[in-house]
Amino acid sequence: MTPAPMKFCPRCGSDGYEYRDSKYWYCPACFFTYFHNVAVSASVIVAVDGSVLMLCRAKDPQKGMLSLPGGFVDPDERAEDAAVRECREETGLAAAGLRFVGSWPNDYAYKDVCYKTCDLYFSATIGSGLADMVLDPREAASWRLVSAEELDTAPIAFESHRRAIRAFFETAHSALPTASSAGL
Repeated sequence: MTPAPMKFCPRCGSDGYEYRDSKYWYCPACFFTYFHNVAVSASVIVAVDGSVLMLCRAKDPQKGMLSLPGGFVDPDERAEDAAVRECREETGLAAAGLRFVGSWPNDYAYKDVCYKTCDLYFSATIGSGLADMVLDPREAASWRLVSAEELDTAPIAFESHRRAIRAFFETAHSALPTASSAGL
């Protein structure tokens, strides 16, 4: 799947616009080149009693499946700031103490466009318990905790999320202080 359903050159209107090397669009008529660069997302992994907080997506892509709190990095925004912002927007929780877990490539298919993404993951703590969580219903229908034992079978929306959570469980990041589910 190409990154965008473009058939005509945006400069000269030629219908010979070509997608090349999974990296760029090229017009042989006017030599215009457009690089459809990778989009960047940032997500947080919050450990709670040995499991990871996940949200049930309220919208496409992958509506109804599980994802980590996170989203796209805005122009002129640091990835760390995006991760904190997205966590607060989606859950009402303040993520802190971010530690980089890793990055993984992903295909994000949305409205007939396949966006190639580089997904960045940070472990984080939250200052309060899950009882203080307020989900944004436009983003998340519900939440659940996913343990390491459930990771391979849980309905996780993006393979990059699964890889990041696996890396989190396999490394010292899992030794971070965790939020408590007490008070739910």
